[in-house]
Amino acid sequence: MTDRLENIGPIIRNERIRKGLTQEELGKRVGVGKAQISKIESGKGLTIKTVTKVLNALGISASVVLRNETEFDKNVIAYIVAAISEFAQKHHLSVREASNYLIRFKGIDFITEHYDAEHLLSFDDSVQDLTQVCINNGGGIR
Repeated sequence: MTDRLENIGPIIRNERIRKGLTQEELGKRVGVGKAQISKIESGKGLTIKTVTKVLNALGISASVVLRNETEFDKNVIAYIVAAISEFAQKHHLSVREASNYLIRFKGIDFITEHYDAEHLLSFDDSVQDLTQVCINNGGGIR
């Protein structure tokens, strides 16, 4: 079974049908209208309180797993630090100024998202790419 939140609506719908309940009947058990059950089953109007009531009314339970989806490899972090340093050197900035600039104009986002390709390039090429990305996002360094 999948662990994606948007799939809870179809799970609720399937369980309601399996138990032979209409949306109106389930709504009465929960204390909401048929329209709210319809919204929940389509993945809209999902609040923890309402979904919990619906699950209880159906006699089922769910658990939520929270996890950090943005785990970075140490190599990525090391590469970003090195790229910031190279960017700073090329544009005659302090590392702090370069870092702030790259954050503000989405250079860090770019290098993080495209690490797989960027780390294969020379630092000169990477700095050139970072410069262009920042210019495209409103930065003034050339």
